[in-house]
Amino acid sequence: MKGSLMRRLLPAIAFAGAAYAVYYSTVVARREPPPSNQLAMPAENPFPAAVSGSGLVEANSRNIAVGSFVSGVVVGVPVAEGQWVKANQPLFVLDRRLAEADLAVAEREQVAAQARIAEAEAALADQTDQLRRVERLQSGVSVSEDRKARVQFAHRAAQTLVEAARAEAETARARVRAAHVTLDRLTVRAPIDGRVLKINVRAGEYVTAEPSVDPLLLLGNDRPLHVRVQIDENDVWRLNTSAPAEAVVRGNREMRFPLTFVRVEPWVLPKRSLTGDRTERIDTRVLEVIYSFDPGDRPVYVGQQMDVFIEAAGDVRPEAGRD
Repeated sequence: MKGSLMRRLLPAIAFAGAAYAVYYSTVVARREPPPSNQLAMPAENPFPAAVSGSGLVEANSRNIAVGSFVSGVVVGVPVAEGQWVKANQPLFVLDRRLAEADLAVAEREQVAAQARIAEAEAALADQTDQLRRVERLQSGVSVSEDRKARVQFAHRAAQTLVEAARAEAETARARVRAAHVTLDRLTVRAPIDGRVLKINVRAGEYVTAEPSVDPLLLLGNDRPLHVRVQIDENDVWRLNTSAPAEAVVRGNREMRFPLTFVRVEPWVLPKRSLTGDRTERIDTRVLEVIYSFDPGDRPVYVGQQMDVFIEAAGDVRPEAGRD
């Protein structure tokens, strides 16, 4: 029974396999392959010979990670991302109630200290008047020597009390100044003119004065922009900082910008920005070169990557040493 069933199934299976083979060879195999999903063409080198590198757009002031002087709860963030701010403009504010109370206490202590100065000066004026009167009297006749000495001692004590009261008042004024500083530190202000690039703090959040991985607020001057180019250590000898240079925005090779040399940071450091190429070496060291450019009204932002080309004389390497 089973043998007869298998004899009937095997021809059907063979026929189905042959039919699929014919369909695959005539329909599926002849289909046009789908076009490659290439989002953007790679940037073209505009020079006959060039030193190239990957660049990262940054503010000309460097990207400033703004922190807090003290720990506390944020009560207000009066700026927005992308806003241009002036130096000393408030960026975010911490809870001020305790600092305001301390300032009020310090100011009252200053008023009390000033009152003690007035009291001490009045006592000194009284002792000065008594001393003047005693000194006009004849010793041993109109006034005793003991009485005259006691008045002189009292006058000196009154002078000391005035000096102590003035010192106490100066201490009170210093406490008021310190309270003002403490209060002012609760308002974090912009250190420079610049643009708010990123805000990682909101009202109601608790911030600390310790360093953090994500800055509370990122600020930078983007007029003009800078691009930080990493030049492979094997190409450093070909770099000519006075040669023309051009940057191309990743994803749009039509957005090209002439570059102006700013500086070389002479510390050769390990490469941190990797492209993902399978042949890329991860132990490469790079030299960082800074260029500036004006994007105009075209959309280029801090943190964006660019391909940078710097004109070079050629690929002629220095002659090897002769024996």
